[in-house]
Amino acid sequence: MPESIDWPRPSRRRRRFLLLLAILAALVFGCWIVFSYYVDALWFGSLGYGAVFWRKQGIQWVAFAAFAAPTFLVLYASFLVLKRTHFTGLPSSQTILIGGQVVKLPVESVMRLIGIGASLAIAVGTGAGMMAEWPALALYWYAPPATGGVVDPIFGRPLAFYLFTL
Repeated sequence: MPESIDWPRPSRRRRRFLLLLAILAALVFGCWIVFSYYVDALWFGSLGYGAVFWRKQGIQWVAFAAFAAPTFLVLYASFLVLKRTHFTGLPSSQTILIGGQVVKLPVESVMRLIGIGASLAIAVGTGAGMMAEWPALALYWYAPPATGGVVDPIFGRPLAFYLFTL
């Protein structure tokens, strides 16, 4: 039987290089986004609608946070509950065969990374999807009170709001 090989851990130098690469990529991507927002703010400001631009940005980010944070919390909490209830049946490391050599895969750390990554990806997708729907949220929050007609018993809005305003 061949010798088993533990899951490779990156060296300190490699981890530092990957961290620097990630920071550089974040800076480049972040600068691109910041400059785009800056140009948009200048354009709206030159037209006299600077307050409209910042209100729009505020609504978008509130919508993102209001949907992404609860989604992440619910998904990751569900993952933690499932992990606690079923982790006792799993081994601490799983041995797999790759290229004729046995490799030990640490199950707990891989499961934690998968849980965090999947929860974060789904939460960001949900938040971005709702962030794109900012006009509907703005219409709901800032709609003038409509009078007359049947009133919704839950939200207190008249039926005309749902049919014509939203």
